[in-house]
Amino acid sequence: METTKPLFSSVFISDSRMDALKKAVIEKRSPVYTAFEACRMHADQNLDRTPSVPKQWYVPGYYNDAEGHKNAKNGLRDEANAAYAMALCYRVTGQEKYARSAVRIINAWATEIESMSRKDDSMLSFSYHFPALIFAADLLRDEISLWPKEQQEVFSEFLRNKALPMNTMSRENNWGNWGLVLAVSCAAFLKDEVLFAECAERWKYFIEHQIAADGHLPHEVKRSEGMRGIWYSHFSLMPQTIAAEILRVNGMDLYDYTSPSGHTLKQAYEKIAGWTRKPDDFPYWKGDPVKLTGVRYFSYFEILNAHWPNDDAAALLTESRPMTATHSAPFLTFTHGISLLK
Repeated sequence: METTKPLFSSVFISDSRMDALKKAVIEKRSPVYTAFEACRMHADQNLDRTPSVPKQWYVPGYYNDAEGHKNAKNGLRDEANAAYAMALCYRVTGQEKYARSAVRIINAWATEIESMSRKDDSMLSFSYHFPALIFAADLLRDEISLWPKEQQEVFSEFLRNKALPMNTMSRENNWGNWGLVLAVSCAAFLKDEVLFAECAERWKYFIEHQIAADGHLPHEVKRSEGMRGIWYSHFSLMPQTIAAEILRVNGMDLYDYTSPSGHTLKQAYEKIAGWTRKPDDFPYWKGDPVKLTGVRYFSYFEILNAHWPNDDAAALLTESRPMTATHSAPFLTFTHGISLLK
């Protein structure tokens, strides 16, 4: 049910979901327990990680300098995902070692960057990797003894003044979706009603303008003559789904929104689920289907399949769990592998 005013609670993982996950782990319930074990392994491997925050944030364009691109952004990717894993483990186990390590990473990123470039892939990379750090921070914000209020205020100031301006929400393709994730994450953490409403409107805009009547994404399906068409469709729908979940958790459920032209997220989900299971049916690539890239990047189906059970998505999830991702929301089989929807 859509509401006109946000009911700010959590950013991405609600307290009720966290309680249900903890119970599922205690009961060793599938698929959550196995996925949690993978999450905890990741957290344990990063407990002693020393943050490596660049003084100047700049990421070159991937298609011009792939190696430089990866080297520049992977520190944020790895540390944000590690902090999120540790925050999740803390909330399940209560072991303070996880919270302390996550806080060390969060504080470093909030204090050590001196300048932030907006050139090349700098904004996009920040938009799709930093939200995991916001999710981690949100899971720990009630733990004042472990993350003092003054440190939390510094983080909030960083979100407002440095992180938020890096969002790419104004773009029309997948860049816009990832920018939306960053912006709506900031809005929920900062409890900014105006920004939250702007994000909700932008989410609706993408449903109207990115999705065709048959469910395909015109901006994405023909990338690299179609070879990267499924990958970039996932790369647009994943952030659109994450943003939808953040909106829903905070009182604005847009999953069943229908745009003025009749477009819906469900249409796009069902289309891409079919192509992901049967890449041979993807009509925008004329070459060997084996050469299609990024076909299996569908961990966000964990969220969508809870809303709209789909045979193709269910089969893919069953054969691929536990699933994770490197962008914004890793460990989705753990966090969303059981449905809390009634």
